[in-house]
Amino acid sequence: MSSVKTRWGILATGSIATQFATDLPHSHTGVLTGVASREASKAKAFCETHGGTPSDYETLLARDDIDAVYIATPHDSHLAWSHKAMAAGKAVLCEKPLGLNQGQVLNLYGEAARTDVLLVEALMYLMHPRMHLAKSLLEQGAIGKLTGFSASFGFAFPFTPTHRLYDIDRAGGGILDIGIYPLTAARYFLGEPMGLTGEARLAPSGADAEAKATLAYDGFEAHLHCAIDTTLDWHITLEGDAGVLKITQPWHPGPENNHISITDIAGKETLHRSDDQRPLYAIEADHMGALLARGAKTSDLVTPDFSINTAYWMDRWREAGGVTYAADALAEVGFQGQAVRLGAHGYLETARLGGLEKPVSKLVLGTDNQIDASTMAAMADAFVEAGGNCFDTAFIYSDGRSEALLGEWMKARGLRDELVVLSKGAHTPDCTPEAVSHQLDISLERLQTDYLDLYCLHRDDPQVPVSEWIDVLNREVAAGRIGQFGGSNWTAERVDEANAYADAKGLQGFSLLSNNFSLARMETPVWPGCLASSTDAFRNWHTKTNLALLPWSAQARGFFLDWEGAGLAATRHGADPSDEEMNRVWGSADNMERRRRAFDLAEKLGVSALQIALAYVLRQPFPCFAIIGPRTPMQLQDSLRAADIQLTAAQINWLDLRD
Repeated sequence: MSSVKTRWGILATGSIATQFATDLPHSHTGVLTGVASREASKAKAFCETHGGTPSDYETLLARDDIDAVYIATPHDSHLAWSHKAMAAGKAVLCEKPLGLNQGQVLNLYGEAARTDVLLVEALMYLMHPRMHLAKSLLEQGAIGKLTGFSASFGFAFPFTPTHRLYDIDRAGGGILDIGIYPLTAARYFLGEPMGLTGEARLAPSGADAEAKATLAYDGFEAHLHCAIDTTLDWHITLEGDAGVLKITQPWHPGPENNHISITDIAGKETLHRSDDQRPLYAIEADHMGALLARGAKTSDLVTPDFSINTAYWMDRWREAGGVTYAADALAEVGFQGQAVRLGAHGYLETARLGGLEKPVSKLVLGTDNQIDASTMAAMADAFVEAGGNCFDTAFIYSDGRSEALLGEWMKARGLRDELVVLSKGAHTPDCTPEAVSHQLDISLERLQTDYLDLYCLHRDDPQVPVSEWIDVLNREVAAGRIGQFGGSNWTAERVDEANAYADAKGLQGFSLLSNNFSLARMETPVWPGCLASSTDAFRNWHTKTNLALLPWSAQARGFFLDWEGAGLAATRHGADPSDEEMNRVWGSADNMERRRRAFDLAEKLGVSALQIALAYVLRQPFPCFAIIGPRTPMQLQDSLRAADIQLTAAQINWLDLRD
């Protein structure tokens, strides 16, 4: 083990900070170097007891002799101080919950990925060897097949409106403060649930005083319970068809509290113990020290995906219990309390599209997978600040929620005129010229704008004469409600026919298509009615006509992921080679060879195969703008880096088996 110590700074001097400082001398890797408080006297007194030198928050973060900071402030300030610590280049261990909602957590991990800084949510009990021992026993079949789970955490603190536990303006309540423990325990042992139902008993302030949740798993349920005004049994209990595993006092394990009880179906109890004698927060500090020693940028115990999904389920629990915070609504400023500015953190290549006056970013952010205002903001803010200005949505996406969330975000951030918005309408079964204007009325209202920069017919009905499509679209152009238009899932022949009619009548024609296009060719449609521009003939047509392409599934829906190293988060989105869609749509012998070549070139260039696949789309000899659908800002950063990769014509031909 390295003799170099991690020099810690602690922000705040409350009870959690005191526990961390008390345990830190027992760690193998850490030493307390600085302590910050808003009150100089508190920082001084803290250091007199635990060591380190006192300062205010800003001074501590500016110190060169601090490697990592432990943010022990109340959780309504975790977002701000985590940002400031990362901006100062410090590794961050932030008390749970990392953010007040999933949007804040997405934002923080996005910033960590952008700045290449280690950020870890301080779920200390999950880092203790007792939890790892319990999971190992379960995996070894100690209680057989799982049939049930329950966990609870509750204490009796009298209602005090001004205390952080009950102050709704400070995101008070039990779900965020202690409900996170049973929730994360269930997910640590059982994986991600299929759904959540819940309820909450609210205090007069609106904060949840007591809350229950039920997580749905295959064949059984997990029951969670938390309270801040009622004493509850602190436990984790897992039931199986061969016995019961129980952890008492699970949330604060240590040398005096490190056993696991297993009772078999005959009633015989066996105790298992962790032999680690380090106190809880020393183990947590050593986990961070080990990560820093090997240059890791994420934790392998409390991963970014784990924390992001924790926030997702916490949001659903609060939603079920009727608990909302001011942080759930959007403001004119972004997550860091400053206006969101286009290109604030970088430049993204742009190109011209048809007669549109605004340049269009080569990456287009898809919005069909956003679930609420804060998650939409986390992704959109990061995209815009990286230089992206084009967004893709559609009338049918998420039953209109996609357009509504994009509109809410644009209005809150005041960025509409700087952005290029593409929406689509007239999807089957409403693939008629009459549907265009009616659906456009609704789309514009949802988007809170009076025009679309780009508009695509979402499908084509070959039985409808092209003249009818061109006429209705030109009426909308004349009304100022759409700028450039085109089609999604249209054939080249129909576009040629439509544009010939437009030329003959002196009207505007198609200037873009939004068909599928990727290095892996779509052998069978992902959905009925889908078309791809990936064939040799279609690609040559785009090159000849110079008609812009904004392809969906530009990275073939995960086909170029490293399946062995991708993990569960990726397989949920179709990266598993055993997935039916993956094999049906992309799994041809030629595509497998394209995939192999992408990995070969990626290794030579020091990037990923997924990035090579995206660079292939962006480097075509015709205007090509890739629609991407990252679920996290980390995935967005991966795509942004791919946009910088330059491929030669020879490399593009080789990748596509045209060498």
